[in-house]
Parts: sequence; C-alpha cells; structure tokens
Amino acid sequence: MHIAVLGLGPAGSVLAHRAVARGWTVDGYDPACRDTDGSPTLPEWRSTYGLPVAALPDWANSLIPFSSVSPGLSAHTPGHRVLDYGGYGMVDRTALRERLAPGIRLHRRRVDAPTARTLGVDAVIDCRGVVDRPGSVRQIAYGIFLPPETAQDAGLATSEFMDWRPSPRASEHREGGPSFLYVQDLGDRVLVEETVLATRTSARKMLPELRLRLLSRLGEVAVHATGTETVHFPMDRRRRPWYLGPDADGVATFGAAGGLTHPATGYSVAAAVAAADRVLDQLADHAAGRPLPRRDRLSAALAWRLRLLGGELIIRAGAAVLPGFFDAFFRLPARLQRGYLEGQDALPVAAAMFSLARFPRAVLPFLRPLPQALYYTLKPR
Repeated sequence: MHIAVLGLGPAGSVLAHRAVARGWTVDGYDPACRDTDGSPTLPEWRSTYGLPVAALPDWANSLIPFSSVSPGLSAHTPGHRVLDYGGYGMVDRTALRERLAPGIRLHRRRVDAPTARTLGVDAVIDCRGVVDRPGSVRQIAYGIFLPPETAQDAGLATSEFMDWRPSPRASEHREGGPSFLYVQDLGDRVLVEETVLATRTSARKMLPELRLRLLSRLGEVAVHATGTETVHFPMDRRRRPWYLGPDADGVATFGAAGGLTHPATGYSVAAAVAAADRVLDQLADHAAGRPLPRRDRLSAALAWRLRLLGGELIIRAGAAVLPGFFDAFFRLPARLQRGYLEGQDALPVAAAMFSLARFPRAVLPFLRPLPQALYYTLKPR
C-alpha cells in the first residue's frame, strides 16, 4: 500500500514507521519538519513522555529508547502505595525520532482538505491532533526541571505518579480544581510537575495558578530550576473515531485525531504505540473490502464513552474526594487498573469501573454528580 501520514508527532511517526516496516510506501507531511543538511527530518517534540513498559508490544520494547525506567511508581493518596505497571519509562525523544525516521518520505508542508486522490495514495491517515476549543476537557500541567542532586536533597528523586499530599506552603487559591505532584527522573535531570488531571478551565487561566502552586510547594528548591515545561491539551475531542476507518475521501484518523487520547487520564502515546498495528491491519482489510467488525467498533466506542464519563466525574470531584477515589482505584488488582488505563475494548474498562463498587466509602462521594456527568458524556462530540 501507499499511504500519506499527516502530522508527525509521536503517534504519526510511530504509525508511519510501522507502515514502512510492512514494506508500504509512506509519505509523511508536517510543516514543522526541520531542515538538516538540506533534507527534512522529523519535527521536534516539546513534551516529555512517560510510558508503562508492560503495555507496549514486543516490537516497541526493542525500538523505543528510554532515558530512565522506574521499576515501580510511587503514589500518595495521601497514604503511600507502589504501583506495579511493569516499569515506567521516560522516552528519549531525540533518539526515538532518529529511529523512526528511516524510510519515511518526509514533506515539510501543510496539507489542507486532504483526500487520497489528491495526494495520489491508497489512504490518508490524519494524525494532526485536535483543536482545543472553549469547553473542552483539558489536562494542564506546569513543571520545572531540577538537577538530579538538587532533587535528591529535596526528597524528589523517587518517581511519583500522583502525590495528592497537601503542601504546608500550598496556595489557597483553587481555581480550576485540585492538583497533584508528578515527578519523573529523566536521567540528566528530574521533571517536577503540578498537574490538574481534568478541568474545563482554560490553559491561560490555569497555568499561572499551577505555577504558583508548584513554587509554593517547592519553596527555595525552585530557584535551582534549569528549565520549565507546560502541558495543556484537550482529552475529549477527536476529528473522527479511529475505529471507523477511512471515510469516502480515503481519510482515516489516528492518535489524538482518532480519539486515542484517554479521556480521563490523558494517556495518548502508549495508546498510539499499542494500536498502530491494529489500525494498519484495519486499513489493509478496508482496502480488501473487509471493514472492522461491527462488534469491535461498538466495543471501542463504548470504551471511549466510559472513559469520558470518568473524566467528567473527575472534573466535578473536589480536593476532599479525589484522593480517596484514587486510593480506591490503586487498591484494585493491577490487571484491573491496567484494563481501565490501556487498550481500546470496553470489557476491561467496564470491569475496572464496576470493581470499584467494593470501596463504597470512597466511590459514592465521587459518583454524586453522576446524572450531570452522564448528560455531558452522552452529548455528541
């Protein structure tokens, strides 16, 4: 097959790489491609990415380079737990781009109104993400990078998935919802982020607030920062569901554009890596007149809606409720936690959600706004 991939962020680049590995001809389009010695190279990726290693297919474990891998993740809700997700790796972005690029015919330009016919290919895969519109459910974070020795002295050397413990220096201002501390070792530096998991507050309003919360939490340690990182992206938007395959113009979607961003956690890169071969199989089957079975489409659609419901409930939960809810979630067996966090099928997602019923004291307060959350979950998007 001959395909065109629009948008060469992590999801688009991984998909293009896997298509090249099948012997397909792949044209990659992105206006952010860089010129190196007169030839385009993959765009730079600004955000840091952490992946649960056990969720990755075998080919990805041998391909993706990590700057560090933590065997266990710490979580405070506020009690301490160690999460067993089979290792959590921080991606070496530069090395990964170099490994993904070979074989992709790169084009440094934007493509408007793409069709398979106008681009002269068998199919187009749109990986250009989604537009953050007013009212979107967003994940927003403000972080700083610290030298490893500074982080060690400040007690920030352990990889922290979620730290809901209140800080004695925390800001009293709580616009945009409660936030937690996220800490990851990147090898040559340590990322320390204040994160709001899900909010409808705009990034313009939320980022200054998160900066204040982080600086007040860290105190004098923050003066040693060597750089900053801001993260904000919509979790509930998609151009067209990935599981529908190509439309009448031969355009399919992948990554955030296809709804592969987890609507409650913001996970996206690991989901794209895990789903890449499945989507390419779907393209090949579509070309042969075999669309994705209706049962699989319904399962993927339900999984997305169930996770969307989780995101809507998180938005409505306050600081007195969320830590207890996540404490209950982290008490589930690891396979149930991973069922909710990973994959694109509804049964594992539903199993994890129903299993939370064994912790009514933590879950019932979280479910109080369920009618309103259901209303927003079922609205067309």
